[in-house]
Amino acid sequence: MSRKYHKLTKHLANLDDTRWRATFQEIERVSDVSLPESARTYQAWWANQMRSQSLSWQLAGWKAVDLDLKNEQVTFVYVGGDEEGSEEAKDGQTNGTGSGAQRLTIAEAKAGLAATFGVDPTQIEITIKG
Repeated sequence: MSRKYHKLTKHLANLDDTRWRATFQEIERVSDVSLPESARTYQAWWANQMRSQSLSWQLAGWKAVDLDLKNEQVTFVYVGGDEEGSEEAKDGQTNGTGSGAQRLTIAEAKAGLAATFGVDPTQIEITIKG
């Protein structure tokens, strides 16, 4: 996952509520990062598709729902996660070592890794030994 949004991951992991309605300004304040224009324009930016930005909430066990681009608001709902991954997210340790909360297809894993490292998914090779 990109370290860019790690503060958002930590914030979500530490929330006591299971639902957070946030303005884009609140997200920028919490993450200490300005959202790109694409976040204000395209619904796809908020899709829960294991991309660099969405990994920031997905690794903490959250899902983006109820997007309102006009009013620049989005609701995050807690959908759960594994205990080890959740504890790492709370501590701000989002290197993925305990992120086994969700099983991925090879294509999803490649997409996530490609987004993390800023390369094309065709450049990612995954080897399974066993």
